Amino acid sequence: MKIFDKEIKGAIFDLDGTILDSSWVWLKVDEYFLAENGIDVTPDYTEAVHQMHFNEAALYTKTRYGLNQSVEQIKERWIEMVSREYANNIRLKDGAYRFITRLIDNGVRVCFATTLFKKVALPCLVNNRLDIKSLGVECPLTTADEVERGKGFPDIYLLAASKIGVEPQYCMVFEDIPLAIQGAKSGGFEFCGVYDESSNSNTKFADMCRYYIKSFEELL
Repeated sequence: MKIFDKEIKGAIFDLDGTILDSSWVWLKVDEYFLAENGIDVTPDYTEAVHQMHFNEAALYTKTRYGLNQSVEQIKERWIEMVSREYANNIRLKDGAYRFITRLIDNGVRVCFATTLFKKVALPCLVNNRLDIKSLGVECPLTTADEVERGKGFPDIYLLAASKIGVEPQYCMVFEDIPLAIQGAKSGGFEFCGVYDESSNSNTKFADMCRYYIKSFEELL
């Protein structure tokens, strides 16, 4: 199937800010978690952690603010704060479900790659009908805890592509963070940037991307 002018056999979708309208949750987490520690959230902190691997973000937060909690305790608190929202209230962006199902109907192998942990991501996929029971095919999930490095490196995309059996040059990665361009392209993947108000509206992300969309409706 052709996406833009490229013949694509596989598609790798990020979750937060790409197919999920979820950035508001993490803005709340930033605010509430730091408030618990007597700290005011700042835009530069939010921009920094939203581009990081989950582990990196926890370590960065601990180091930046000299917190007494361990990295594991910080991660556990974040997961506690977001799990209910992801399982019940997070929804897909406009056109995302229709586009994904169109890819599947046209023989494109679809998978997901996220910095979220499985116990947060899986219930959200099920709730949004992106599980094998609803789709009729398996769309594998690759998560932060399966790789050591963040999305500035190709590791998570290479692992995701291996799960669907498609070579990187025939896969298109859909992402909302500028850092992911470096990781995907260094792995030999095609890349499509996706607009998100929280993660890339204040950058020249669109100018960095050969392919860029503001909504999945554009691809229908």
